[in-house]
Amino acid sequence: MSRPRTPWLYRFVRDRQSQAEPLGVILVIGLVLVSTTVVVTFGFTAIEDVQSRSEIDRAENGMTLLDSRLSTVALGDSERQSVDLPTSNGGYTVDEDAGTIKIVHRNYDGSNDVELVSNTSLGAIVYRNENGDDAIAYQGGGVWRRYDDGSTRMVSPPEFHYREGSLTFPLVRIRGNGSAAGRTTVGASTTETSTSLYPRNETYPDGTEYRNPVENGTVAVTIWSEYAEAWGSYFETRTDGNVSYPAPNQVTVELISIGTLGDFQMPPETQGITVRGMDAGHSLDDFSFTIRPQDTEESSFSNLDWSFYAKQGQREFEIHVGGNGVNSCNEDVALSIYYSDDGGDTHHGWYSDDYLETECGEVNGKPADGDEIWVDVDLTPENSTDVTFQKVKNDNVHFKSGSKTLASDARFDSHSPDPNVTYSSGNTENLTLVTRHYFAQMGPDFDLVVADGNNAGIGESGSSGYIYYGGSGKVVTYLHITEHNVTATVG
Repeated sequence: MSRPRTPWLYRFVRDRQSQAEPLGVILVIGLVLVSTTVVVTFGFTAIEDVQSRSEIDRAENGMTLLDSRLSTVALGDSERQSVDLPTSNGGYTVDEDAGTIKIVHRNYDGSNDVELVSNTSLGAIVYRNENGDDAIAYQGGGVWRRYDDGSTRMVSPPEFHYREGSLTFPLVRIRGNGSAAGRTTVGASTTETSTSLYPRNETYPDGTEYRNPVENGTVAVTIWSEYAEAWGSYFETRTDGNVSYPAPNQVTVELISIGTLGDFQMPPETQGITVRGMDAGHSLDDFSFTIRPQDTEESSFSNLDWSFYAKQGQREFEIHVGGNGVNSCNEDVALSIYYSDDGGDTHHGWYSDDYLETECGEVNGKPADGDEIWVDVDLTPENSTDVTFQKVKNDNVHFKSGSKTLASDARFDSHSPDPNVTYSSGNTENLTLVTRHYFAQMGPDFDLVVADGNNAGIGESGSSGYIYYGGSGKVVTYLHITEHNVTATVG
């Protein structure tokens, strides 16, 4: 008796089930292998990244320690120092040609001439990881980091110190060459004394000495380095100077000289004193001067008619000292202050006919016989000397005001500490406040030029003055640049 035939559908399902069991096992095993491979691959990569970051961090910490040790050598506190750098991968290199610094004084003589103060290599001690993508460097007295995307940042600041117009810059130059892989020791030593680059016993081509305070033009510091971007960021945070990036791996910071500051010899007619980089607001601290007759006309000032004036676009400013027949001691001398912001169509005028007076006395050992006479002009007195708002008489030397119109009012509200007051004809105000207000109106840069009127008897060579004002973060008044060579070794 024959067995009944198995239905074809049942056979199909049964065959598929028998095949599915080993296929499922194979799929599970494959999935496990793939997952394991992925985990191992990405895990290994993550471990490598962590290890690489750890190495870079160790190198950064080591370079920071190196920075503090090398500074004692560079600045003369120690003849020799060494630091163990604990990294196990990557390598260290001493490269005395890495980076260049150039310092120039532009327009030092007012004729756009340029004087080179320094142009030298900086050198560097550099750590690079195994791939060469990341780097940590000691350069110019600071520590810098470069990332694999090309960006840079400062780790510790260089020996570049700028404060209130004084730039102190010890140039730390790394000398020597060599390299070592992995854990190593960096040694640093010096047998040289520092060299002063500014000031120093040399002269500009026009005969002016390399001395402080710096007058005229601008001082520009340019650095070529693969860390130039980080150098520039540091310059931007420490100064208000003009920071530019003329080319890849190049940065320049430019600071303007503050101009005339302190005691000055009175310039001859048509020449003047220079105000540069004056800080915002009422930053003029002190301005005074003394005018004397010429040696050949010491008996009197005769027809005293003398001014300081300045012009900036539509702005006009003049300080006038005058008096007719000033022939003896203790005679009143008129003082006027003129300002216009519309080219002279209208003006502010401030006047006093009795604040100033002639003085007589012994000068240079000569007795007070009536021949020695002068006028002291203090425009920032400590006492409450007042001047009156009125039309300036037609006795200005440069900006003649006889046919011009007194402004209907003058409002002092532009700067701190302006009193936010409006003045009209006949009102009075403190001379010091008035002077500081108009200096702020003219600033931050202008020239006060000497003008003699009808009087030919003023002797500028025997006259002098004093001016002092606060400078902005864009100015440099005192330069102290020194060069320090450090010899470095690795291994």
